[in-house]
Amino acid sequence: MKSLLLTLALSLFAGAPALASDNFDPARSADWHQEDDLFGAFRANAPHFWYWLKTQHSEMLNPSGVVVGDAHILNFGDVQLANGGREFALIDIDDGGPNAPLAGDLIRYAAGNQVSPFKISLNKIFDAYVQGLKGMQMSEPAVLQDALEHSEADYHARQEKYLDKMTSQNRFSEKANLTALSHAPSEVQQLFNQARGYFEASMAGYQILDIGYKTKHGGGSSGLPRFWYLIERNQKRHIIEFKLEKEAATSYYRYQGTPVERFPHVAQIYRPANTAYGPYKIVAGPAGQFLMRARLNPFLDFENADNIRDGQEMSLYIANRIGLWHGQQDASDDLLQVIRLHSFEKLVNSYVDLMKKENN
Repeated sequence: MKSLLLTLALSLFAGAPALASDNFDPARSADWHQEDDLFGAFRANAPHFWYWLKTQHSEMLNPSGVVVGDAHILNFGDVQLANGGREFALIDIDDGGPNAPLAGDLIRYAAGNQVSPFKISLNKIFDAYVQGLKGMQMSEPAVLQDALEHSEADYHARQEKYLDKMTSQNRFSEKANLTALSHAPSEVQQLFNQARGYFEASMAGYQILDIGYKTKHGGGSSGLPRFWYLIERNQKRHIIEFKLEKEAATSYYRYQGTPVERFPHVAQIYRPANTAYGPYKIVAGPAGQFLMRARLNPFLDFENADNIRDGQEMSLYIANRIGLWHGQQDASDDLLQVIRLHSFEKLVNSYVDLMKKENN
């Protein structure tokens, strides 16, 4: 799967970055990628969901707008702001797009919740979302309040601890789990050599201390290379990641544009209104389009299901926030006219059943 994804990415971005739908084939299917657990499989198969949704018929799917594309509890968190403080926001905007059914976000989010460790009833998710769609915001759960209330000193101490773990003597440590570029497959080395000048131009004024790469196992970006730089200026170090971007999962429903085209629409709604700490932008060149971001260590983390109750409270809160974000958009009134609990439950349960069948 990893080599296939990389081959597709390399072919998609070979030559000048496409700025139109030349590479998009609306008739192609999205194959299911099997994983050990169903929630992991859900996360790895956002394109499969949007391709499936295109085959469904419901009035709920008519109102369209800017969507998250891959809404689940691990894709939201506390985002540090450049001027201090934190906001709750979307972490990854890889699969979002400006022209897809708003209800698709809700259906995908609810289906993921049903196979996660934090499962809550569909009627509660629906009610929380509709309240948000109407502009009614839920109170922040205690675990989120705690994450947002940490001081600046707390945050920077946490980052230093993270850097100390990931580095040793101004090199990446074994705990960073990186591979040297000299040991990378030839196609990864080729991609890096084509993109390197664009990466380093975006870090002008910084000393480069070390470079490595990794591929993520599982999730929607599984198999795609991420290039890590350890850089320093004024005795302050940072880890910067350049993640190769592929076509958005939402493009399996309707074409959404290339990353450089679609990201501003998604970021405007789902990322912090104020400037986030560290870079978060697309770096585009002949080798492809990459998301450049600082590797940071947020306080909010549900990767390991240590506290089920906190996760359930956050799951409900996220449903409400998605509704609030959707409620800012022109199509929200139309959606309120056609959204129905019964139709929502039917679509969610149908996709959950399909996931279970596909992942057997």
